[in-house]
This record gives sequence, C-alpha cells and structure tokens, in this order.
Amino acid sequence: MKRERILTGNYRKVFTAACIVITVVIMLLLSMAMREKKEYHYSLDRTIASGDGQQALCESIQLPAGIYSVSVDYQTTADLTYAVSLTDDTMPPLKVMQNEQCLAAVHSSETFRLWLLGKSENLTLWVSGDSVEGIYFDQLCIKETGQFWYCMICFVLVLGILVLGCIFCAAWHRIHRISISDFAVAGGIVILTFLLSRPFLMNWLCAAGDVGYHLERIDGVARSLTNGIFPMRLEANFPYGYGYADGVLYGSTLLYIPALLWLIGFPVLYSYNLFIILINFATIVVAFWCFRRMFGDKYIGLMCGALYAFSLYRITVLYGRGCVGEGCAQIFLPLLLYGYYRLFAENTETKSYGRTWLLLVIGYSGVLQSHTLTCELALVWTVVVCLINVRRVFCRPVFAQLIKGAAVTLLCNVWYIVPFLDYYISEDLLIKNLGKQMIQHQGITLDLVFVHFFDGILTDAQGMPVRAVGPGLIPMMALFMFFVLAVIAFIRKKKSGLLAACGLCAFLSGICIIFSLRIFPWDWFQQTGPIAERIVSSFLIPTRFLNWGTLFLVPAFGYCLWYAKYESPWGKVLYALGVTAVTLAVGTSSMYFIYQITHTYSKVRIFDNNQVYGYISGGEYIIYGTDITKLSYDGPKTSDNVELLKYEKGDLEADFTCANGSDTETGYVEVPLFLYKGYQARTGTGEKLECVYGDNNVIRVLIPPDFQDSVFLRFVSPVYWRLSEAVSWGSWLGVILYCVLQAKRGRMCRKASV
Repeated sequence: MKRERILTGNYRKVFTAACIVITVVIMLLLSMAMREKKEYHYSLDRTIASGDGQQALCESIQLPAGIYSVSVDYQTTADLTYAVSLTDDTMPPLKVMQNEQCLAAVHSSETFRLWLLGKSENLTLWVSGDSVEGIYFDQLCIKETGQFWYCMICFVLVLGILVLGCIFCAAWHRIHRISISDFAVAGGIVILTFLLSRPFLMNWLCAAGDVGYHLERIDGVARSLTNGIFPMRLEANFPYGYGYADGVLYGSTLLYIPALLWLIGFPVLYSYNLFIILINFATIVVAFWCFRRMFGDKYIGLMCGALYAFSLYRITVLYGRGCVGEGCAQIFLPLLLYGYYRLFAENTETKSYGRTWLLLVIGYSGVLQSHTLTCELALVWTVVVCLINVRRVFCRPVFAQLIKGAAVTLLCNVWYIVPFLDYYISEDLLIKNLGKQMIQHQGITLDLVFVHFFDGILTDAQGMPVRAVGPGLIPMMALFMFFVLAVIAFIRKKKSGLLAACGLCAFLSGICIIFSLRIFPWDWFQQTGPIAERIVSSFLIPTRFLNWGTLFLVPAFGYCLWYAKYESPWGKVLYALGVTAVTLAVGTSSMYFIYQITHTYSKVRIFDNNQVYGYISGGEYIIYGTDITKLSYDGPKTSDNVELLKYEKGDLEADFTCANGSDTETGYVEVPLFLYKGYQARTGTGEKLECVYGDNNVIRVLIPPDFQDSVFLRFVSPVYWRLSEAVSWGSWLGVILYCVLQAKRGRMCRKASV
C-alpha cells in the first residue's frame, strides 16, 4: 500500500515556501558569520599603583553590534586583586553584557567575552581593585567572533521548526481531525511550563546553592568540545585550572545542551535559563505520558504530571538548592515507575509488553547520566519492588524483560560505568572517606511534611539547613484519601492491578517520608558497623528519599482521580474536588514557594563564565588530603637541581623544556594539575617519565639525572575506556535500529488492518 501523504495541496505549497524562506535566511546569516573578522588593537602602556582605585584604561572605543573576544595583556604580582571591565554609560545595561574579569598573577593575559546588542560610541575599559602591588597594562585586543550571527541562525532554526510544525499539524488535522481534548492537553503543557519556568524567563540568575558549581560544569563540557575531547572525562577549568574528576564520577550528558548554546554564543545567563526551561518542559511531558498510559486518561495524566513537576521537593532541588543534576534525573524517574507498573501489573500477553525493557533502559540511562545518588536509590527501590513481587519476577516474560533491560542498560552505559568504577576503586577520593559524616540532622521536621505555604528560606529556627520541603498538604491529603479507598475496596473484595500498583506506591511513599525525617535514627544505623556507616553516609542527606517519595505519591493521587471519574456514584463532584486540589497544590502552594525562593535569594547577571573559578561544592571528587584553601592559579615548581627553560600550560596539559644539571640526583617539575589516573609525561623522543604525587597532590614529573629535553604532559584515556565507548555506541545504535524497525512494523500492521 502507498504511504499516506499528509502534506498535499495548499499545505504542501505553504510548507515548501516556508522551507525556502528559512533556508535563504539561514544562508544569508551564515554568509555574514563567515565574513572576515575585524580586530581592534589599543596600546595601553600604563601602570596602576596601589590606592589608585577605579581607573579608565581606554576610552571612547567604538564598536558595532556583535559578540567579541577581548584580551588584556598585563603584568602583576597581585593575585586576583585587580579586575577589568568594559562599560558604556550611554547604553542600557543589557545592551552591553560583560562581567568583570579578575586578573591572576600567574597569567600575563586574560580573555573574556563582550556582547554588544547595539552600536557603541563610548565603550570604556576600566580597572578596579586595590593592592600593595601595582599592575602594568600592555595592550588591549578586541576581536569579532561571528557568534552573533550563529545565535541568529539558532533563533531562525527554532522559529522555523515551530512554523513548519504548525503547518504540519494543520495538515494532519485536516485528515485525522485532532480532538479538542488533545489541543487542550497540549495547551495545558505549554501553560504549565510557562508557569513553572517564570523565574527563568527573566534576565537574571537566582544565586542559590550549587548554581555556580553547575555553571563550572557546563563550562567544562564546552571546553572539552572546544579542545576536541569527547566525551569529557576531567573538567579542565576548575578549580583554578587544576582539573577535577567531576566528568568521570558525575554524569554530564545533558549538560552538552547548555554547553552547545554557550559555544554558539549565548551568554551563560540565557544558556542556563533555557536549559532549566527545557528540563521543566521535559519533566511535564514525560510525567504526563507515563501517568496517562498508567491510568488510561489524558486529563488525569496531565494533572499527575503537573503535581509531580510542581512538587515542593522538586522546586527545592532545582530552584532553592540549584541541584541541576538531580533535577535532570527527575525527568526520567516516571519512566522507571511506569516500567515497574508494566512489569508487575500489566498482562504479559499483550504485544506492547515485549517492549517494556525500553522503558527501563531509557529511565536508568537518563538517571545514571544525570545524578549518581538518585540512580543509587533507584537501584534500591528496584530491588525492593522486585522482592515484593518476587513470584511475578520469576514468571518467564517478566524475568526476560528484567534481564533484557538490565543487560542493555549496562551495555549502553558501559562507557560511563567503566571509568566510574576505575576511579572509584583505584583513586583515593574524598567521597570514599566520608564514613564519619552524620546525616540525621539534615532531615526535615514533621511539620514540613504537611506544609502548604513555605517562606523560601531553607533554614529552620535554629539556623540548621533545611535541604528539602516535604510533599505538601494536598499530596498528603490525597495519600489519606487513597488509603480510605483502599480499605473500601478491601471490604468489598475488589481487586485490580491498578489498585495494587498504586497501593504499593502509597506504601513506599510513606517509607520514603519516614526515612527523610530528622527523627529517623540514621545516626544509630551509621554506628552499627563500618558497612552501614559507608552506605548511610553515601546518601549525604536523608531528604534524598523525598525524590522517590514525591514520585510514589503521584499514583496514589491519580488513583483518587481515576476512582472519582470512573467508579464513584458521585463522580462529577469528587472529580471536581480532585481538579480543585491539583489547582490548589500548583496555583497556591507551589507558585507561592517559587515566588518566595526567587525573592529570598540574590539575583545575579552572569554573562561570561569567568565569575566562578574555584568553587567545587562539597569537593567529593577531589583527591583525599588536598587542602582546597591553598588552591589558586599557580605556576610550575622545580627542585633545586632542575632549571625550567620553557613552560606552557593548557587544559589538562602542559609542555615544558627543562634541564637537570646533576649527574646523580633525580629532580622534578611540579605542574598545577591534580594527579588523576590517565596523565602521561613523555619526552620529545617518546620516552615515558614517571609521574608521582607532589605538594598538595599535584603532578610531579620526575626528571632523571643529566637530562635536557622537552616534556609533554597529557591526559590520555586508557584503552579500555575507549573500548567501552565503542561498545556503548554500538549498543545505542542497536536500540535505535530496534525502535525504527518496531515503528515501521507497527505502521505496516495498522495499514494491513485497514
């Protein structure tokens, strides 16, 4: 049979015309981006002495609109005391976007970006700071980058895709008639995303928790792409250029989205905000899809998705604490929950049951690549759910789906798992030495479980940190109503797979809430033995259980809606009450909490990633014994018998030429890079030199006696890391081919049935 054509007649003409217009506009913008770039050089030749305060180094700089790379050459012995900036008082602030650039003593030049959204006639280079040591400025160089046009191309592409999508949907509606309910649901998702993302539609960042840390991670991913390194392993940009094992031990796959936006030319502020908006949208869509399939009702699915996306715990994580990794993981948790539901509650004879393993693969892969601790808890709850359903686990179709899901997940993520285990086993990291860190005091108080309005200040009356807010009053009331309905069903001897699944979720949500309380005796469990001590301390904070606890509450609420709509004789009244409850939870509690957080924390405008250069949050992946307080931008150090003739340091690499004048003694050169596994030092002739731990765990390259040659220090991924990457690429290719073939087979079956 011929394939049905959607775009016909006038729709096809309009679609084609739109494609031509979009293509022409993109080609014009691309030609502008590829034209010759101009450079502007200004001689400064000026010394700023101690106590001079803010001074204008160069005035009346004229530049057209665009994105520029600015370099300032200088010499000083004052470390991170002076800072330079470019301003134009005659233009609105957001038309001249640039942050102060701190100047490190070890460097002789600093480069930063400047965004001009209009022609500037009076741009001024300022220096500010006060130090005992002075600073000499040599010259200023401003270069066009062409990124302004790349940003415009990106904007045209997004707008074009939206226009083409609308044309295609109109053509589809002409043939298949999209229902009003589908339009309503799509509109509801857009409105919910807008309401949830309002703080990220502004021209500032909420400086909460770990936002700076994740900005560093995004910049690290961008640097790795710039240097041609994929996937990123060590982050080169922080702390202070020493390198950090965050890329090995903390999944950063989704961070490639804001990193690409940053490389295209968008300021950090907008790259980060757009990424959070995408996280919110994806969370709502995935949750809607999962709960719609679970309850067989699109409106219940939409309300469950809203309740999950607007949950107080999720707002705490993403807005109050700035935990982007955990927020990314929350996108995929509903997939795992729906996967459990299909495994243990649905009929194994259905055709779609054979694809249940895909839910597990995508869910576990997304969680693992986003947040390791959330994945750890996901594995715990998987074991718990399997033990509760142990009889069904050993049913052949169920067991086959579990094994297939586990095996494919392992193969698809072996590229991440192998380096993770390699570092965790072989490296002495801080995270392996946190066994004595007590976590009970970081739980929540009982009143926060039922809170409806929260002031946004994440500390209690005693000043202790509140790392999360409980589920909230409406979800807890829904949990109570579900238990009432479950008792009624038990008395009437009514059984269903949906009720059993939601009952298990309700029970597990109660367990998670209890585990998150400050009164739960985690300290006692930690002191029962070394194994318990290590396991409990690995959670870091007990409120992490609310991640799953909040998710487990949603099916209980969804069942109340489903019962009111399809089972209760007072369906309309009870269903209206349920809709009202969702509205109250989203429209009052959640929106109030978002408002309070955004008005409690300070707001910052970070355009360039030069504002945060030493913050590593808890420093869990730092080499154990490193004194973080001693870190700053630093240069090389040598032993007395070694002379350094030439030195140049880049991202995760250093090149130097040295000479050891002794005939008998081995010398060394210390490079300000942490000695993580993978670094190799070779001479110009290819001879390998030994690298050992130096002062504060930096790389100390041992220089043999009577040596004079160049040395090239590089981070090189082990061969078995590369092999694991090839296995994962092949596995993902197999999964994609399987999905394509299944989709093609499904279309053929539908056509045959017609």
